[in-house]
Amino acid sequence: MSSAEPEASAEPETPGRLSEHAIETGKLIVELLNSGHATRRSGVAATPGSAHTHVSPHAIRAAIHLYQHGEMTVGELGRGLGISRGWASRVVEELELAGYLERERGLDDRRVVTIRLRPASIAEVERAYRWRGDAVEAALAPFDDAERAVIADFLRRVVDELRSAATAATIAAGEDHPGPGV
Repeated sequence: MSSAEPEASAEPETPGRLSEHAIETGKLIVELLNSGHATRRSGVAATPGSAHTHVSPHAIRAAIHLYQHGEMTVGELGRGLGISRGWASRVVEELELAGYLERERGLDDRRVVTIRLRPASIAEVERAYRWRGDAVEAALAPFDDAERAVIADFLRRVVDELRSAATAATIAAGEDHPGPGV
């Protein structure tokens, strides 16, 4: 950039207006999410369960979370995904009806229900998880470790901001949102 060129500002020109960088990055994030869903629908990415069973993108996300973190309660799943307990319950029901997970009541406290992937579903979830990892690895290939760290930090910040906004919106709407330790 020459010294005669004005420096592009990352800040909004008027209060309350998003910067061009935020708008463009937001569009790219939406495209990223839509690409993942389109690829899943096209059959390129495997989904948990049989080839004839279709589950929502939310259910696939939940199955991948269970794959990554192991068995947990519905409330823990909701917190891990940044969704309400009610929404997590609906996703769990969808996965259970499709045969991908199982529930088990606690021996000490029958009110505590643990969910886990069925052993037969784990290979399918691994395939659904793997295609994303392969795509990310290919996209990161040209970057060095320092650049990858900046990218990872940025994405963590976006996720944190989106989760905070979603939690605030859920609470403002009066929906059930599990508190800490629930």
